Amino acid sequence: MGTLTRSIRELRENPQQWQAFQQQGHCVVLAPPGSGKTKLLTTRLAYDLFNKIPPPHGAACITLTNAAAAELRRRLDGLGVPNRSTLVVGTVHSFALRRVIAPFAALTDRPELAHASIAGDRQQTAAYAQAIDTVFGGREDQRNIRSTIEFHRRRLSPEEAWLRSGEGILEAGRLYGSLLREQGLIDFDDVVRIAVELVEDHEVVRRVLAARYPYLYVDEYQDLAPGLDRLVRALCFDDTHEAQLFAVGDPEQAVFGWTGSRPELLTELAALPGVHPVHLEHNYRCGAEIIRIANLIQRGEREVIPSREGGEVSATRCPGGFADQCRRAVTTVRTAIGRGVPLHEIVVICPHNSQCRDVTDALRNAGVPAFVRGSEYRLTQATSFVEACAAWAALGRELSNYRLGAIHQRWRQLLGLSWTREKDVALTELLLDYEYKTHDGAHQLLADLLDLGLAQGLSRPSQSDEAAEVGKMRQELISGALKDLTITGLAERARKVDRVEVTTMTSSKGLEFDVVLILGADEKRMPDFRSFNAPTQLNEDRRKFYVSVTRARDEVRIFYSGFVEWASGRPDPAGPSRFLREIGLV
Repeated sequence: MGTLTRSIRELRENPQQWQAFQQQGHCVVLAPPGSGKTKLLTTRLAYDLFNKIPPPHGAACITLTNAAAAELRRRLDGLGVPNRSTLVVGTVHSFALRRVIAPFAALTDRPELAHASIAGDRQQTAAYAQAIDTVFGGREDQRNIRSTIEFHRRRLSPEEAWLRSGEGILEAGRLYGSLLREQGLIDFDDVVRIAVELVEDHEVVRRVLAARYPYLYVDEYQDLAPGLDRLVRALCFDDTHEAQLFAVGDPEQAVFGWTGSRPELLTELAALPGVHPVHLEHNYRCGAEIIRIANLIQRGEREVIPSREGGEVSATRCPGGFADQCRRAVTTVRTAIGRGVPLHEIVVICPHNSQCRDVTDALRNAGVPAFVRGSEYRLTQATSFVEACAAWAALGRELSNYRLGAIHQRWRQLLGLSWTREKDVALTELLLDYEYKTHDGAHQLLADLLDLGLAQGLSRPSQSDEAAEVGKMRQELISGALKDLTITGLAERARKVDRVEVTTMTSSKGLEFDVVLILGADEKRMPDFRSFNAPTQLNEDRRKFYVSVTRARDEVRIFYSGFVEWASGRPDPAGPSRFLREIGLV
């Protein structure tokens, strides 16, 4: 039996999944954690490609993050979906840049956009500084001006909303955009805005996109910012040229509010005329006790039904502060290892990056392999490819869990039309050579990959977002926080096994582990003190806690001290997190 046939038969066992799989027309699936929504989405897409979408037509399957897009590709490969030039699986930003702006900019009398590059962090910071100084040069306190401009740019706010934020905000925002364009640059907020304008304002763009991608599949819809929601609606709800929409998501897992996303967008979409909503109810991941606690966190929202028994949730007070929580975490990890739990099936989740670094140091000092990803560069197709090359060369297939064939496939995608078979051979020879250079600087491997053809592949206008991130990676490896990183060190960033993962509550989304440790469960950290008088942010902090708890299959161990310690060293006796009280753990 083929993998696709087997996957379809498994969907039959769940009435709601089967209903969504068979649904004709626009379908929105509201799916709690562990309900099999990604399996449903990829199985439906694979089936449609084989049975409903003949070449040369295609489909677009989009999500918010590169990691989620990589998981979608992996699953589709496992279902036997062949490559098709009109099948797009990627982030919504890459779809907007490569499939909307690049091919249609010239057609809509905006040819300069087809060759615009994505601005790097330094270029954005310089443009913001110049714009703000020009408009607000005499103001002493300029701390919130940039964040206010970003707020409106991400939400595609109308002019009246900008004006309500105060004098000069709109002017500075416009000047910032002009300064970037003078350099032939745009940022990711521009990508969304321009794509929305092209699709909403030009029928020919909608017609061509609907013909090329008659089916649109969206994962994690609740994470889309308003501009991206408008883009999807323009493509799927045009009376004359509409693509068929299949979207999955969960408002209770909306944790990217800083991007402008609103969980209500998904429920509003599900309520549109002509849309068929399907509610999944069963969680196949977590033990029953974990689901009981998760339902309490939701405070009476739609309850999730567990599909297996077991599960443990506990809260432990650590009177010695966060350092004491780290010590308890080390002990808990060692206990789990002693029971036979693999290191890579354990995760430590904290509210803030600084706490993640502290607990990572504690684990490493205790001899426990652990990794936390910093903010040096984003994990994209290109940067993750470089890390994968380092892992295959330095760790080998057994430890790295990367196959050379998969690395070659990503290499071909990044090089585009400049790829040749000779470049595959050259890549293999390069990686084999680096097997004996694992203590060399990681920047040298990146330089060699760029010289081998990666730079040429990323020079295409459609790859400007990838080029910007690789440029940031290169800068960090040469002179930034990672300047001393070796090939082995870069490989460790890509390792998939034999280490404890440490991550923030926001970044834990989409992951799953046997054992979850949650540190920093103290009031003013969880929820953050800035959320106390902001109901929207407080609700998001609650959703972050819900997401963190539901990462676990078997165990959730929560640690708190009853006080927080600020950078000044002053303890603040805020008490344990209110979330722990609400679910009866303190």
